Amino acid sequence: MERAKILVVDDELGPREALRMILKDEFDLCFATNGKEAVEQVRSQGPDLVVMDMKMPIMDGMEALRLMKEHNPALPVIMVTGYGTIEKAVEAMKIGAFDYITKPFDAFDLLDKVKKALEEGAGDPQSQRMLKQIQETSNKLAEQQQYLQKQIVQLSKLSTIGMLAQGIAHNLSSPLLIILGRAELMKDKLLELRSKILSLSGKQSPSASSEILSLLQEYDQSVKDTDVIIENVAKVSDIIKNVLQKGRQEHMDYHQPLNLSAVLREELQFLEADLFFKHNVERIYDLQEDLPPVQGVYTDFSQTFLNLIQNAIDAMRESEKKVLAVSCRQNGDFIEVKIRDTGCGIPSENMDKIFDPYFTTKKGTPEGDGPIGTGLGLHMVKMLMEPYRAVIEVESKPGDTCFTLRIPWKNSSQ
Repeated sequence: MERAKILVVDDELGPREALRMILKDEFDLCFATNGKEAVEQVRSQGPDLVVMDMKMPIMDGMEALRLMKEHNPALPVIMVTGYGTIEKAVEAMKIGAFDYITKPFDAFDLLDKVKKALEEGAGDPQSQRMLKQIQETSNKLAEQQQYLQKQIVQLSKLSTIGMLAQGIAHNLSSPLLIILGRAELMKDKLLELRSKILSLSGKQSPSASSEILSLLQEYDQSVKDTDVIIENVAKVSDIIKNVLQKGRQEHMDYHQPLNLSAVLREELQFLEADLFFKHNVERIYDLQEDLPPVQGVYTDFSQTFLNLIQNAIDAMRESEKKVLAVSCRQNGDFIEVKIRDTGCGIPSENMDKIFDPYFTTKKGTPEGDGPIGTGLGLHMVKMLMEPYRAVIEVESKPGDTCFTLRIPWKNSSQ
């Protein structure tokens, strides 16, 4: 029968030797002289039981016990204490120590407690493994909870910014309408005035006619300037209309008939606010207008499209050639959406991980000017599209990556 392995921990040689003499005939022994060494041996060698002194340099027995229990909650630990520090030993048992013994050692009492601890610890190996797995899972969940709390705070900030943007867009609408109305009125008056000047020019002397022609040139330039004002006010109005429309749609959490080309177009217009996208990326769009509607929640598709397009944009930051091709067309019983970019591509070893939560290759740069990923974007795409039975396909090599969504439009989610 395989002998149990016991780790004896004490900074003094005398107690270590005393414990060795009591235990050596029945057990395999290893030794440590302080709590730090003991914790390292527990992690690397996995003893079946630990007999550990309370008072030691570098790291005392209480701290070592806490770390051992974090690593392996089922590990039995017997604490060694003097008569004057029994209260500490009781406190150690509350943390998770199996029992304690006092100096000087009673050999029979020590052996009895060691055997009892090993019997109870070895009674149900499966329970021990499960307990350890539960502890490890609990630690991971605690880490993820902390991470998610940070994300919630960040999302709350973004939500506040979004509400402010909605308010700003709404408040800008009225003054823009006034500017547009005045500009159009100014243009009409300039055109009327030009007609009057032309009608008078034939009745004037040659020198006066020359002056009138000069004035007409100024009027013509003023008309052109007015056209520029009207054109740009119209662009700003379209942006505001898009923001307000998107804001209204984002609050609709019920199923409605959606034209996916229209949803894509709104997201692409919204991304014009990204200066890198606006000024550096060549865009090729093929968005079929007369698509059959898909029954769905607007935000499920708008967030999916935004995540995929943003990924494509980020992938092209360092690329020499920057082309984004977006298409949305009916293909039989499916609406087929393709988002293709000329970015860095996805390494083959990462292809099976890209939809995993928290997996990201966007680490940013030391200068802080690169994209930073949360590892949730593509995972969210997968989660949002699952209820619609959408098929997601990915093809990638350096300079050519394509995400394809095939969404059934017949009998779509109700």
